[in-house]
Amino acid sequence: MLIICLVKGVPARTTQVVSVSGVLRREEMDLVLNPHDAKAIEAAHYVKKMVGGKVVAISMGPEPKILPIMNDLTEPKEESFYVPRVSFDGFDERIILSDRRMAGADTWATSYTLACGINRYIKNHFEAVDKLIEAVKNSTAEDVASLAERLYVENLLPNYIYSKLPTVRQTLVEKYTSGEISKETFISELDKHKQDLSRFIILAGMKTSDGETGNTGPQTAEALSTMLGRLIPSIAFVREFEISPDSGTILVVRKIGKTLQRLRVSPPCVLTIDSHYEPRVPYASQQKKVRANSYRGKLSKVLVWDADVIGADPSKIGFMGSPTIVGPGYEIGKPPSQKFVGETLIFKQNVDKIEVNGKVYGPFKKGDLASNIPEQLLNKLKEDGVVGYFSLEDLVDEVFGEMKLVHRAV
Repeated sequence: MLIICLVKGVPARTTQVVSVSGVLRREEMDLVLNPHDAKAIEAAHYVKKMVGGKVVAISMGPEPKILPIMNDLTEPKEESFYVPRVSFDGFDERIILSDRRMAGADTWATSYTLACGINRYIKNHFEAVDKLIEAVKNSTAEDVASLAERLYVENLLPNYIYSKLPTVRQTLVEKYTSGEISKETFISELDKHKQDLSRFIILAGMKTSDGETGNTGPQTAEALSTMLGRLIPSIAFVREFEISPDSGTILVVRKIGKTLQRLRVSPPCVLTIDSHYEPRVPYASQQKKVRANSYRGKLSKVLVWDADVIGADPSKIGFMGSPTIVGPGYEIGKPPSQKFVGETLIFKQNVDKIEVNGKVYGPFKKGDLASNIPEQLLNKLKEDGVVGYFSLEDLVDEVFGEMKLVHRAV
C-alpha cells in the first residue's frame, strides 16, 4: 500500500508579511515542520505497521527551506530544530514540490499542486509494473529478474514480488524464474498488484500553525478525484481509526462539535487527522505479511519535482491559480515546541548571530531550543551558561512570565 503523508513547512519564528498581496515570503524565513502534522505522521506509520507498504512525505515549498525538514524526517531524532518530537520510524521516501511558479498559492492552488504530485508518484509505480509485465511477455526470465532487481532498488516493487531480504522467500520473481509459476500466472499476479496500487491512503494534518482553514486534505481529495476520474472519499476531524490487515477497510471515529461519528471507508481515501488523534497499537501477528507487502527501505535522496515533472497546469498553481483574495498580513508567533524539564536544552538568554567556520547561527531568543548547533559550539555555550537544560524555573517563567502582581489598597 502506498501511504502518502502531506507535510508543511511553517515559520519557525515571528515574521511579517512583506508583500502588498499578503503572500508570505517563505524563502526568506526559517521553516520548521507544522506541529499539527505530527499526528498525521503517527497515523501514517500506524497504517504501515498494520498492512505494510511504504510511507512517503510530500511537501510543497522552497527547496532550500523544506530540505532540512525532509532530512530530519528520514530517521527519528531526540532533538531537532526542524521536526517536533513525534513517534515514528522515519519516512521511506520524501518528495519536495518546488517551483517559482508555485509561490503565492492559496489552499486551493496548493491542493491542486499536491494532487498533481501524488498523481505523478502513483503513476511511477504503475509504469514500473507495466515495464515488468512487458518484460515478462517479451524477454527471458533472466532479463525479467534483472529488471525486477533494478525496480526493487528504486523502491518501486514490494518484497513479495522481488526482494533480497533473507526473511522474505518465494517471491513472485523467484517462482517465475524457477518455473514454479507460468508466465500467465505471473502477469495475473502483477495485475492484482496494480489494483493494490489503486488502494492508497493520503493523510494530512487538520490545521497549520500559520493558518486555520483545514481545507488542504479535503481539497486535495477533490482535485485528485478530478484527475483520476473517480471519487476519492475524504474524512476530516479523524480522532481515531482502525484498518483491517485483511480487507484494508478503515473504521474511522471523528468528532464534529459534540457529535461522535463512526464511518467505514475503503481506500483510496484521504484522512485529515485531528490534533487529538492517538494511534492504536498494531497487531504483532501481522508482521510476516507486513514485511512481504513492504518495500526495500528508505531512500536517502530527497526528490525535488517542479511543475513540469508533475504535469501541473501553470494557470492553476501559485498566485495565478489562487482565487482567494488575501487581506493585510499580521505578525504571527512561532509554533509551539515541546520542552521536557531536565532533558531539553534551551537558550538561557538572548544571543546575537554566531559565526562558526563561515556558517551563521541565530539569532536566538531566551527559551529557544538549542538544536541543530555543532557539538563543539554547543559545549562552549553550555560552559558559558548561555545554554542549559529546561528547568522548572524556566517553565514557570514561560507560563507566568508576562503576569504582574498588582497591589491595591483596600
